[in-house]
Amino acid sequence: MSRAAAPVARVRWRPWRIPLRAPVATAAGTIAAREGVAVLVETADGHAAAGESAPLPDEGPPVAAVLARLAAVAPQVAGRSPQEARAALARCDAGAPSADAGLETALAGVAARARGLPLAAWLAMEAGLPPPDAAPVPVNALIAAADPQEAAREASAAAARGFATFKLKVGRDVARDGERLRAVRAAIGRAAAIRIDANGAWEEAGALDALAAHAAHGVALCEQPVAPGPDAPARLARVRRRSAIPIAADESCATPADARALVAAGAVDAVVVKPLRTGLAGALAILAEARAHGLPGILTTTFDSGLGTALALQLAALAPEPRPACGLATLELLEGDITVGCPVPKGGAMAVPDAPGLGVEIDEAALDRHALAPWAEAVA
Repeated sequence: MSRAAAPVARVRWRPWRIPLRAPVATAAGTIAAREGVAVLVETADGHAAAGESAPLPDEGPPVAAVLARLAAVAPQVAGRSPQEARAALARCDAGAPSADAGLETALAGVAARARGLPLAAWLAMEAGLPPPDAAPVPVNALIAAADPQEAAREASAAAARGFATFKLKVGRDVARDGERLRAVRAAIGRAAAIRIDANGAWEEAGALDALAAHAAHGVALCEQPVAPGPDAPARLARVRRRSAIPIAADESCATPADARALVAAGAVDAVVVKPLRTGLAGALAILAEARAHGLPGILTTTFDSGLGTALALQLAALAPEPRPACGLATLELLEGDITVGCPVPKGGAMAVPDAPGLGVEIDEAALDRHALAPWAEAVA
């Protein structure tokens, strides 16, 4: 087992698009497909690792901008060791963290593979944290149906598969959302946990009214009740002080500075961390901030492919016990994937791969089916 990875010999990247099996409605709009860019880093001694950049349309640059960013920075990391390459990437003129997520992940992945370690174990070693627990990560079921009875059927099916935490998108109609929550609660019983995600749909007064109404259904957590923005920590803090439902920040926690502001304001009971929005370094810094203040960090995907899902799962493994249920069970909502080896939920939890690196591989045939363009590359 080598102690350090050889220099980066080649960086490759390729855009893809995968439709969802059914559109998912949120307060911010409807998601019908996901687009992203697969990134592959290869070292001179034969190690290879992948990552992906897949910003949501309202949370990051379009795919064309991600491709332009990769074309600009990949030649600057080729020929360097993965550690030097990560430092060089951090020094590059700032792009959106979501655009750099794939390259960050792939560089960390080859470094972990060179040490023979799963990514979570390598990240823990780098940060001076205890080795991650090997226990599976609990995950929540996303209940996407708009019709109350269909939502109840989805919840019943998820409960039969072992899920104990259920998440519903809300924010368009309080009364209709209440009907859905009532139907889901009746289907899953009182012991299961329900979370809601408003995606910033409400003003403060509307948030308090909605939260008061939804508290009757035993809601355990509400993500992002009010819109993000510079004053979001203050608004979230005011809502939190008067809400019977604990509050988490999602869209308002995109950077480490956001996390610090939320903590300083006493605005949240938990933070939602989406690595393909924050980037890998950003996600690690937000999780460290949350851990320092005793706040749960809920790792969540953004309907990512297996690459993004595996990254979020590896990061979730760093959380101390008891781990919160994380929003990682979304890969099955896509019509396909571009990887092999990504874990699937079993008994309401996902096992963390113990293979070196990220734990998944690009499926070249599947990527061919979903690709929007050929591979581009930069070589040392």
